[in-house]
Amino acid sequence: MDTSITLAVKAMTVFLLITSILVVIARVITKAVIVRSTNLDDYLIALSFLFNIGQSVAVFFQAEHGYGMPSKLLSPSSLSSELKSEYTAALLYIPSLLFAKLAVLALVKTITPNRWDRRAAYSVAALVVLWATTGEFAAAFMCHVPNTWEWPHGQCNDRHAFWNYLEVTNILTDTALIALPLIMISRIRTSLATKASVFSFFGLRIIVIAACVCKLVFWNRTSDPTDPTLDTWPATICTQIIQSLSISSACFLYLKPFLDSVQSGFIRSDDLRRRGSDYKSGSTSTARNVFSVDSVSRSKVIGTRLQSLSKTHYAADIKGGHAANRDDSESQHSRTQIIKETRTFAVETFPDVHDTSPYRSNDV
Repeated sequence: MDTSITLAVKAMTVFLLITSILVVIARVITKAVIVRSTNLDDYLIALSFLFNIGQSVAVFFQAEHGYGMPSKLLSPSSLSSELKSEYTAALLYIPSLLFAKLAVLALVKTITPNRWDRRAAYSVAALVVLWATTGEFAAAFMCHVPNTWEWPHGQCNDRHAFWNYLEVTNILTDTALIALPLIMISRIRTSLATKASVFSFFGLRIIVIAACVCKLVFWNRTSDPTDPTLDTWPATICTQIIQSLSISSACFLYLKPFLDSVQSGFIRSDDLRRRGSDYKSGSTSTARNVFSVDSVSRSKVIGTRLQSLSKTHYAADIKGGHAANRDDSESQHSRTQIIKETRTFAVETFPDVHDTSPYRSNDV
């Protein structure tokens, strides 16, 4: 019979899994509508999400086999199944976090054209992979083979030290995932409000750090559990929260407010950068067209001919500049469609027959 703790573990696991599913769906829909492309970070989030599902199912079966109940009430087979589920959940938990972190770094690499920022992203990615590799290896061989999941009764390494190492380094890598975008955004020449808006989405990972701290607190309170199926349940719930928040914080980066914030600078510049040679030739062409437009305007001003008029005529003369090249004359730019016109008027004066002034005009 399930206890209240068992029900709480099941309920939180299902709730957090559904939350992750909804956030991932929101990310997919938003990106399909706005970005309309698939990048490396999408595949990484998909992998993280798959491991998240597997880990959540393992925790649910862990509770189904008696987790949250006193171990003395469990049969040997139920206890063995519970420990196997716990072992499986630990192995799936680490890669779920790994791919969520790498997805954030892939996005950082995508939105910045700066070479040093990209190198920093690669460096942090290498540290994250190293963290996950060491953690996965330690979790897989926590106890001696063949029964590596029998930690209450087998010959095992220090589980307390392992989880402290894993979560402390998890906090450090998440801190790097916050610091790297902060440094990158601080160098962008834009308004402070825009910087704060963009960084706030990356800064959401601070809630993951808070969950890790909570897990460390609960874990160290039960560093030597007397009951393996009952004493560690608060740390288990914190583990589920960490996993769900890690994926959610990575998916929040593709919600529409964030895309609206970065569209004016990061994504547009990256979209040009990713065009490669087309971007380079386009930049040259753009620069050439800008200068050509200016030359067209100048040539038309210079080429406008003024006609000397006699006193008895008025005339207007319009002439296009000869210096404009063919490409510029065919340009659709608004400045190239302007016709500059110079109009000169001559005013005739007629003598007043009644004027007897000696200064009257004799011209007719």
